[in-house]
This record gives sequence, C-alpha cells and structure tokens, in this order.
Amino acid sequence: MTLADSDATRLLRPAAPLPRPKRPPLLSALRLLRANPIDAFSEQAYEAGIIDITRGRNRVVLVNEPAAIERILVDNAQAYAKSEQQQRRLKPALGAGLLTAEGAEWRSARRVAAPLFSPRAIAALGDDMAVAADAMVARWRDRADEAAPLDLSAEFQRLTYEIVSRTVFSGALDDDRVRLHAHMAIYFDTIGRIDMASVLGLPKWWPSLSAIRARPSIAFFRGVVNRVVDAREAEDRQEAVDLLDRLMRAPDPQSGRTLATPAVADNVLTFLSAGHETTGNALAWILYLLSLFPSVERRVRDELSSLASGAPGRKDIEEKLVFTRAVIDEAMRLYPPAPFIARVALEADELAGEPVAKGTEIVISPWIAHRRRATWEEPDRFRPERFLPDAEERPRGAFIPFGLGPRICIGQGFALQEIVIVLSRVLPAFRFALAAPDKVFPVARITLQPDGGMWMRARRT
Repeated sequence: MTLADSDATRLLRPAAPLPRPKRPPLLSALRLLRANPIDAFSEQAYEAGIIDITRGRNRVVLVNEPAAIERILVDNAQAYAKSEQQQRRLKPALGAGLLTAEGAEWRSARRVAAPLFSPRAIAALGDDMAVAADAMVARWRDRADEAAPLDLSAEFQRLTYEIVSRTVFSGALDDDRVRLHAHMAIYFDTIGRIDMASVLGLPKWWPSLSAIRARPSIAFFRGVVNRVVDAREAEDRQEAVDLLDRLMRAPDPQSGRTLATPAVADNVLTFLSAGHETTGNALAWILYLLSLFPSVERRVRDELSSLASGAPGRKDIEEKLVFTRAVIDEAMRLYPPAPFIARVALEADELAGEPVAKGTEIVISPWIAHRRRATWEEPDRFRPERFLPDAEERPRGAFIPFGLGPRICIGQGFALQEIVIVLSRVLPAFRFALAAPDKVFPVARITLQPDGGMWMRARRT
C-alpha cells in the first residue's frame, strides 16, 4: 500500500463494526433499526455463524455462516419463502413481479424472462447504455462551476434510471419519465425504513404508516406503467424494439404460454425499480473507494485505456478488465447493493448446527456476512486482489451481492455491463475527489445508500 492508500483505509466508513451491547434495550434497538439497521447489530453479529435477534413475537435469526447461507438460498431453497415483512413492503408496488412472486407463478415468469437477460441479449443493450453515459459526461463537462461538488449518488441514480427506462420502454415514458422517477424515489425512501409493526410481530391488520404514505406514489407509477403496457398491447408491433416488447412476446418454454398483461406490468415495473436503485448506489460506492485509493484508481484507468472505442462487453470484462472486475466485486463486498435478504422457514431445519423451527424468520445480511471475521481476512480493508483469479477460493455462500441460487438477481449481468460502461466513460474524463471524506456514511434502506449523498468534485482531465 502507498502512504495515501494506508491513510485512506482509516476513512472507510465504518472502519469496523461499531461497539454495541449484545442485546440493547428494546426501545434503543428499535430506534437504531429505524434510523439505520446496520448500526443495530453488535460486534458478536460479525463473529457468529447464527445469532438470535428476536425482538417481537416471532423468532428471528441472523445467519452469516457461508454453508448455512448456501443451504437457505440454494440447497434447500424450496423450504424457505420470502418473508412476510418484505412482501408487505414490496407487493403493493411490484405486484407479482420476479422480486415478490412465489411458487409456480415465479418459476414461469423466471423462465420467460431469462432469455431477455442472456449474455447475448445484454450485449445488444451496450450501445444504449453508452449513449446515456456519454450524455451524462457531456452534461458534467458543460457545468459552469467545475469546483462545485456533484452528488454522485443522485447523478448515478438518474443515469441508471435513464438506462433502464430506455432499454425497457424505449421512448414510451418520455412524458412521465421525470415524475415517475421522483415517485419511485419517494416510495423507496418511505418503505425503506424498518416497519416497527413488522419487527414486533404485530397483526397484519395493524396499520403501517409507511404503507399509507407510499400509496400516492404507488398509484402514480403503477398507473403510468399499466397505461404504457396496455398501449403497447394495442399496437401489435411487428418487431420487438425493447425489453417490454420481448417480455410480452416471450413464451414459457415449458407451457408455451406468454405472460398475462398484469404479470407483464408487474415485471417491467420490477425491472425499472430494482434495476436502477441498486446499480446507481453501487457506482457511487465504487467511485468513493477509487477516490480514496489512488493506486487502485490508476490501475483501473490503465485497464480501461486498453479498450477499443465503443461499449465494452463481456469478453472485455473477462479478458482485459480483470482488475477492474475485482475492484467492482470488492466494492460490492464492502458496500453490497442490497444490505438484507429475508426469508421464513416453511419447515424445520438445521443451520450452522442450530435447530430452526418452522416459521422462524431468517435474516441474511450481505453487509454483515461480507465482513464476518471467520470468513474474510482483514474484512474491513479494501483489498481488490482478494477477487483476482489466483486468489484463494472462498465458500460459495461467502459473497452474495446479488443473492444466490434459483432466486439470484436475474439482472446481475446487465448491472455488471452497465457499471463497466459507465466507468469506461467517466474515469478517462474526470478526476474525482470527495468534498468531505469524513462525512460519508452508509445507511441501509431497501438498498445501501450514502447518507446525505455522495458529494464529489469532478475535475475535467
């Protein structure tokens, strides 16, 4: 490490798990969960394979041990369903999309959607991604005051939303695009805070203030998407021009049936919402780390400079951007896009040597599992080399930024290509410096966000 990189390590937030009582008083724990859930866990949570975190009527366990995570998400996935708390937060907005559907309904939708996210299909979207990234770079270059900081979190959210809306809907959202994005931001901010009724295991009929506040935004963006889908169905196009067209036409390879119109709307809304928030935040955290570690940034720039013009694709990532890919993975280890995965046990099981009864709520936190002391060497340090091809092999359940198993994020290839294309545009054009390095701190909502934004100065090269 250079001296600068060594100093930067002390700026990583948080530098290590914060000291907390093993079981803080109930009201203190609830306040922490409401403000920022990752602050609520004791240091023991980063050591244990499984730990009881029950606070209400239902038993809740946090699972960190890689083999246990693999059992829940892969080997015995049929014995674990999406948690009721998660469904109560997401289903009113996303309906029965891939993120929320279960059973046969989910399996059919996944089979239909899978070809849309094949490597070849994703590669075909590279030019659209590059056009949007180039437009953002041009806008940054034209700023009157170059010294004024940019909120990269907001900028990348705007960019990734533009990319997803362009690839899913082509130009169909033009009239409502800005308002729809604003309502999605309101929705995610509102439901992203822990619902105390769910934590305490209160009855389903107990009113949720978050759900009530989110209703106007849900009504707006579901209305827009439903209108677009209905209009597209009425057009009866001869050629598919975007993901919406392809999803409407794609048959289930087992049944031969296409998705019903409501299922199409639910799934494109899922692609639009889940597909931009996570990637936008991931880009902000990557630039944060590169700005702190100049030697790493130089290596990434050197790799990107070896690319031909145009949008880098899968072959470039695998053959020419080996270190860049390691940096992306290490950034997602330290700052995983989705900080929590929730399940409920449908039958009795055993995890990390502990019996788990039917009905037990399971929390898997990539934030905590990625920093578990028994799994990772120097887990709080930024070390991209741990993801290079010759690095020591790690357990399958140790690194889960996109989940794992049959319900692994269908858009992970899309996100990776998008991230690489954006980096290939912004890093050659600008030098980035944090406006206030000691003010950056992650906060867990639906996604892991920089609290108050990611403010950086972007100076033209």
